[in-house]
Amino acid sequence: METKTNLNTLHCIFFIYQSFAFTTDGRLANSEKKIITNFMLRWSGSQKEKLNQVILETIAWGRENIKTIHDQIGVMFSMIEFLKQQPNFNIAQREYFLMDIRNIARSDNYFSQQQQEWHDMMAKALDVEIRISPQTHEEIENSLNKVKKKKIGFRRNK
Repeated sequence: METKTNLNTLHCIFFIYQSFAFTTDGRLANSEKKIITNFMLRWSGSQKEKLNQVILETIAWGRENIKTIHDQIGVMFSMIEFLKQQPNFNIAQREYFLMDIRNIARSDNYFSQQQQEWHDMMAKALDVEIRISPQTHEEIENSLNKVKKKKIGFRRNK
C-alpha cells in the first residue's frame, strides 16, 4: 500500500544541499558529504534517527522521480519556494541556509561560477539580498525565471 509522507523542511534542505553539490560538477566529494551531514545534524536538532529516515526517504524519492539534471534543478528550485512559504523558515534561517550553500560550495576547494550563480538565484527566490556572483540583478532574475519548476511530494510504500 502506498502512503504519503509529509514533505517537510528537512527533506527539502537535504535534497537541495545534495543536488547543489552534485549537479554543478557531476560528483559528490567526500568533503561535501561530510559537511552536508554536519549541517543536516544541526537542522535536525542532532536527532540522528530522524535525520537518517529523512535522508533515506529523500534518496529513494529522488531515484524514483528524478530522471534528468533538468528535473533535479527544477525540483531544487521548487523546494526553495516551498521553504520560503514555511512559517518556521524565517529570514535568519534563510541566511543560515545560504551560508551553508556557500560552505558546501567551498568544501571541495572549488566554488564554481555555476555554484555562485545558483546561490544568487536561491537568495533571490528566498528574498535575501546576498549576492556573490558577478551577475546583475536582472541576469539573476532572468536565470531564475528560466528554471522549469517541478511538482514536489514524497511517497513511500508501506
